[in-house]
Amino acid sequence: MKEITVTNESAGQRLDKFLKRLLPSCPGSLLYKQLRKKNIILNGNKADGHELLSAGDIVSVFFSDETYEKFSVGEKTDISRYIKAFEEFGKIDTVYSDNDILIFNKPAGILSQSDASGDLSINDYLLGYLLKSGDISADGLSSFRPSICNRLDRNTSGLILCSRSLQGARFLNKILSEREAEKYYLAIVKGRFTKEGIHTSYVKKDEKNNRLLFTDKEIVGSTEIRTGFEVIKAGDDATLLKVRLFTGKSHQIRAHLSYLGHPITGDPKYGGRGIYNASRQMLHAYEIKVTDADSLYNGRSFKAPVPADMIKVYAKAFSSEEMPL
Repeated sequence: MKEITVTNESAGQRLDKFLKRLLPSCPGSLLYKQLRKKNIILNGNKADGHELLSAGDIVSVFFSDETYEKFSVGEKTDISRYIKAFEEFGKIDTVYSDNDILIFNKPAGILSQSDASGDLSINDYLLGYLLKSGDISADGLSSFRPSICNRLDRNTSGLILCSRSLQGARFLNKILSEREAEKYYLAIVKGRFTKEGIHTSYVKKDEKNNRLLFTDKEIVGSTEIRTGFEVIKAGDDATLLKVRLFTGKSHQIRAHLSYLGHPITGDPKYGGRGIYNASRQMLHAYEIKVTDADSLYNGRSFKAPVPADMIKVYAKAFSSEEMPL
């Protein structure tokens, strides 16, 4: 007989899904049969598999050691990639951390999630970070795998929201999908920006060139986007903007500013190449405010310090003045 204590990371899962991850080689029909026969019980009581688990619950499995070992063997998790990311990226600033969520300040130049390039990502770093700290184990990844919950372009810096538990994943996905998180960015753009306010436009994705194309009106295949712009500091040749995302289309801020005639400094894809010798687009995911009234995080604001390269470009654009934040 085996007794498994449910951890915070696995809390909130249904029992049957927990068992399928615990015993990946056991057929589902056999698991339900063993539940009916009370060979698998929850907190000493019969269960049907639909129960939602809480941290501290005890799952008892009355299998022989040989049977349990046979069914618990699945595809072995290779953690070498995650450890490599942790070691290669070094210490990445943690903005906030608790048992359910973790927020990083992503440096520019790192992918949010792995893509066809095969390059390491912040998602890989997250798992390496949690493995090295002892917060999760390789075996534990079979029952729940922490993950990032929002994405930034490779060369955009700033806030990356990560789940540490199933409850954290549900919370972050909820506030992002239901727009219960106000997302603010900082951008240094070309020229004096005079178009403050909320702008609504329509875009289509140019799949071949991986960029957004704007249309004057709604057409078949287009999507409505809304972006808010507030001037923090304006000069004749550059403006520091605070940008609010109301919708979440990939490249939205970069493309929208280019469409308005003010490409982001250093953005080669949307017309900002070479400005102030910026090595990447000067766009930083600066702040997230939680507005979920039912959440313990309601009203909380999380900010990511501005990176050194953006401060340097700001100094060039505004005669070495300190960034007014």
